Amino acid sequence: MNSLLWALPGPVSVNLFFAILPPDGVRTVIAGLGGHLQRTHRLQGRLITSDCLHNTLASVHDEHGALQDSIARARSIAARIRYAPFPVRFDQTQSFRQRSGRHPFVLSGGEGLAPLMAFRQMLASQMRADGFEVSRSYTPHLTLLWADRCVGDYPVYPICWTAEDFVLVLSRVGQSQHTHLGRWPLQYSS
Repeated sequence: MNSLLWALPGPVSVNLFFAILPPDGVRTVIAGLGGHLQRTHRLQGRLITSDCLHNTLASVHDEHGALQDSIARARSIAARIRYAPFPVRFDQTQSFRQRSGRHPFVLSGGEGLAPLMAFRQMLASQMRADGFEVSRSYTPHLTLLWADRCVGDYPVYPICWTAEDFVLVLSRVGQSQHTHLGRWPLQYSS
């Protein structure tokens, strides 16, 4: 069992989710783009740090089970996944309107995200088969910052990479801390 779980104080709220992470070099480019766009659009808000940039695939949520059980089940599902690496292409920005007044300003895209959506659909299917509730709606995105207001959709120079693995992330809510509890390679089946 991960020692981090024993170190969490009781009232700390956490999110547990599967994600695709950009490689280090791409992550640096995305973080720089986020800062540039924040200045360009004159947005107030907190930029996502480069070590927390990710595309959420699916929340690992079981309101009836213990966190440790959810982690064990998620790891078991991930270990069974057989899927080839796939291209990822984000080529626009958009804002998601939230009632809280903090609006995610994100990288999104079109056809270049079809392979990501196909992988997510397969993963969600495996999770549902194991009893997890997984939302059927999915808008692939990568949050750049939580902004004070929304701005229109804009094209950006494409940000591309090949997804070669996926991770299970434990996030401490409100603390900008992500702990990777597992990483599974995407590989061509033989």
